[in-house]
Amino acid sequence: MIIDQIGKITDSVYMIGSPGVPVYLIDGDFPALLDAGFAFVGKRYVNGIVDVLVDRKPAYQFLSHVHYDHCGAVSFFKKNFPGLQVIASEKAKKILQRPKAIELIYRLNQSAEDASKKGGMVADLTGSFEAFNVDMVVKENDVIRISDTLSIKIIETPGHTRDSISLYIPEQKILFSSEALGVPDKTGYINSDFLIDYDMYLNSMEKLASLDVEILCLGHHYAYTGKDASEYIQKSLVQCDAFRQLVETCVQEEKGDLKRIMSRIKKFEYDGKPGPQQQEPAYLLNLEARIKVIQKRMEERKSG
Repeated sequence: MIIDQIGKITDSVYMIGSPGVPVYLIDGDFPALLDAGFAFVGKRYVNGIVDVLVDRKPAYQFLSHVHYDHCGAVSFFKKNFPGLQVIASEKAKKILQRPKAIELIYRLNQSAEDASKKGGMVADLTGSFEAFNVDMVVKENDVIRISDTLSIKIIETPGHTRDSISLYIPEQKILFSSEALGVPDKTGYINSDFLIDYDMYLNSMEKLASLDVEILCLGHHYAYTGKDASEYIQKSLVQCDAFRQLVETCVQEEKGDLKRIMSRIKKFEYDGKPGPQQQEPAYLLNLEARIKVIQKRMEERKSG
């Protein structure tokens, strides 16, 4: 089954807020949140969390990474849920200590809010992004238990960013991969989102593909169950390799001209696609980063 609406995924897992930029709630004796979306959607997230937990409070806030659309509402959550502990990788903690990174996260959340105003989606504005601290640093194979029968295992999955982690619930075979397995659009095309390093990203994908997964929760738009989950994981690997080959072909045919390469790939994977889509300025920034990753890889292999 393919899930593209907020609500219950299993008896213990919920998609909260908005499918495009979701917060996942993992219920247990010590409920956990995964990611915190946009700052301006904070009230909607909180309302969804309260609808499930009622008088109980989430204990943990996991962050898959600290891109602006995954950590925007953390401070709002901490104000509404006193005692909430923020959990992330060591690299994420260091990023959040950089004034320039905080400024960028703030600015991009404001841009997302402005875009939403133009689209008429401003019913639950709650204010701007505010800086916060990471309370607990986690690494590969760390386990956080949220009940006697439910645990969360940390899997380091760099490649999209250096600070990326995925979460795995072995008791229920549930994987939360964020962008480590790409971002699909409505046509089924999967955007392979390696912003840092292709081989690192591929290694992370293969690590996740080795897990026994019955439910897959992505960082944007969709969750998959059963056969759809396993098929998506395999498809993400195939399309990642195909995208690498496409970029390599464009680099060779366009003699490294970045603008022409970007134009060709944008026509293929972005133009004319049905929404919702990543905002075009953000898409172009990510596309440029992905192309440069492959160009660098090609140069290293040629010289090595």
